[in-house]
Amino acid sequence: MRPLVEPSLKSGLTLRFIAAALVLLLLDGVACYRIAAHFANLVYDRWLIDSTRSLSQALRVAGGEVRIDLPRVALQIFQFDEIDKTVFRVDSDRRGLIAGDAALPLVPGRVDGSVRLETVVVRGHPMRLVSTRLAEPDAHDVATVEVGETVKKRATLTTEILVVMAAPQLALLAFALLCAWLLVAQGLKPLTTLAAAIEARGQENLAPVPELGLPKEARVLASKINDLLARLEQAMAAQRRFVADAAHQLRTPLATVLLHAERAERADDPESARAALRGLHTAVGRAARLSQQLLALARAEPGAAARHTMTAVDLVGLARDVGEEWIPRALERRIDFGFVAPEQPVIVSGNAGLLGELMSNLIDNALRYCGPRSRVTLSVIAEPAPGLAVEDDGPGVPEPERERIFERFYRVAGSEAGGCGLGLAIVREIAALHRAAARVCAGSSGRGARFTVEFPRAG
Repeated sequence: MRPLVEPSLKSGLTLRFIAAALVLLLLDGVACYRIAAHFANLVYDRWLIDSTRSLSQALRVAGGEVRIDLPRVALQIFQFDEIDKTVFRVDSDRRGLIAGDAALPLVPGRVDGSVRLETVVVRGHPMRLVSTRLAEPDAHDVATVEVGETVKKRATLTTEILVVMAAPQLALLAFALLCAWLLVAQGLKPLTTLAAAIEARGQENLAPVPELGLPKEARVLASKINDLLARLEQAMAAQRRFVADAAHQLRTPLATVLLHAERAERADDPESARAALRGLHTAVGRAARLSQQLLALARAEPGAAARHTMTAVDLVGLARDVGEEWIPRALERRIDFGFVAPEQPVIVSGNAGLLGELMSNLIDNALRYCGPRSRVTLSVIAEPAPGLAVEDDGPGVPEPERERIFERFYRVAGSEAGGCGLGLAIVREIAALHRAAARVCAGSSGRGARFTVEFPRAG
């Protein structure tokens, strides 16, 4: 089922950028709030510190006791504030509370006249508290002066600072998002250009996509597309070649089948009919063999490895099974068919069906070109690398022809053996599919031919 909203790389990148920007905006908001609160406290803390020092200067020692010399009216003016509530407390270590609000908590500190700032909660309200402790030598006492104020003005100032700071940052964020959208669109332009170039092509155009001028990431994509196009071109070429070969090679056998069928139909006597039927049987056999080899060649085409399962294959066991199938044919042609293999298994990575086809074609080729009382030997090689060999003592292959005999439909001039020239082409294709090398040389005795297939060692 097709999704209602198709995913977009451009939208995805922009949304990720927005998410990252929002996280940064949140962190920036926390930082801005702390900065605003710091400066708001800085402004009002200075007033509290000045108030604390003013109260400290109003302390007097009378009769050996610490007292505060400040009229009540002055204290009331000191505490007056339309927004926040300001309270104070003056204490003596000897006498206790001298003046002010007992609800303010006593904050311990050093007796050196320095001030200490804290945030406390008084009667359920947060307050900013400034305290100082002073030694009074004449009274042999220590006085504590504290001034506290609620934080409404500070909160208001913090909010105002935060709003002033947030406005340009939000504008900057909106501008950054617009730039991100435009930059993402510009950055993805090579991909959209590449897609447009591919879309504009015809279905027969499998030429490589130009990679020049593309950025690194787009070049990687174009390279993979070109690899895919090359494999597709290879597969289509193989298909066209197969169709052309089949049409060309099957024309003659089918014409022969038709000719013998007509002869059998027009035969006036049983002997002529039997001769026509024998010819028809031979022509049908050749057509069947040709069709079988064309299909085997199609299965062994380059690029067909993905369609075949590669497993560990024992060449000794496989060669023994395939060789047994050809013993009746060798006996029929009065050929000495031998088998040589090591006792231990010889393992390669491959497809047993294709490797069996490879061995059958090598054996069939040797039996076709050998006369009666000849010798054909199927061997399995273990060292120095795993491999197969089929050797015969027939007429051999002239050295100039040894590469060409692996071409499709090529046959050595003057050869009288039957066949359509596909067997050795199939051998080379299957060998290439298994990363093996197929070669031919003279036989070990200097006569005949020795076909070898050398495999890479199994991992």
